[in-house]
Amino acid sequence: MTLNKFMREHKDMEKKKALKKKLILIYILLFAAIAAAIISAVAIGIEMFTTKQAQEYYSSLTGDVEKNPRPPVDLPPGTLPNTPNSPYSPGHTSPSNGGGSDDAFIWLPYVDFDVLNATFRGTTAAWILLEDTVIDYPVMQGSDNDYFLRRLPDGTNHRNGSIFIDYRCSSDFTDRNTLLYGHDMRSGDMFGAFRGYNNQAFYEQHPVFYIFTPERDYALVLFAAYKLDSAVEVPPLTFRDDEAFMAHVANIKQRSVFRSDVEVSVGDRIVSLATCDASHKNARLIVVGKLIDLGPFEERTDPPNAMPE
Repeated sequence: MTLNKFMREHKDMEKKKALKKKLILIYILLFAAIAAAIISAVAIGIEMFTTKQAQEYYSSLTGDVEKNPRPPVDLPPGTLPNTPNSPYSPGHTSPSNGGGSDDAFIWLPYVDFDVLNATFRGTTAAWILLEDTVIDYPVMQGSDNDYFLRRLPDGTNHRNGSIFIDYRCSSDFTDRNTLLYGHDMRSGDMFGAFRGYNNQAFYEQHPVFYIFTPERDYALVLFAAYKLDSAVEVPPLTFRDDEAFMAHVANIKQRSVFRSDVEVSVGDRIVSLATCDASHKNARLIVVGKLIDLGPFEERTDPPNAMPE
């Protein structure tokens, strides 16, 4: 064998080896891509199934505990944001005051806390509602902040979890700042609707939550939504004095992702609703409002009524 022939055969062998390595790499990458697609499809399927499961669970629960809606009630003058796009703007006058339509108001449900407490053994602190969103949920409270994080109100393990009050807070919303938690689900469930508060128009259309407790009804008038890094900052639950409370209010209003002219005074109580934010791992979005006491439930004299046609 001549030297040239030997060199040619050696080069051919090297090319075949290189081609074989390339084919093996292609097969590995193709297999990895197929495996990733299968895993992704399975994950999406599981998410869709669990999302539907949670939606059906909460829908059934709502049907069991929300009874005939009560007639609309005006909120105290001067407590709402002065925005032309809000459904609560001054142009929506009360029918009882000679103007407006029933359809311009929120018809509040009667929440049957007897059913809730019998079902969940007294762990239900309240019910929270934000009109025209999926937020229509019981508010739970456990002995820590882990139990309801991944459990439905009945204790079933589930990725959606529950809306729940920080275990260090009073369950009757009498603290100066009551902290609630809820997941930001990709489906928009739980507190997923909070992503809308990054948009001014969404805030103007959804400036008021309703919180019902066994004893009293409240409106929660929003005045700020701010972001924080949970690794370095948490919403304060107590304040050393009035000045510290007002400084906190001024700080979060300055940081708010939407603008609001709602005023908060020293005597107000606030509620902070916390959820995850997609900007980074420890990011949290905190939506904050001041409580407006609508009175004891048993003193609401408006009889149950059917929703207008």
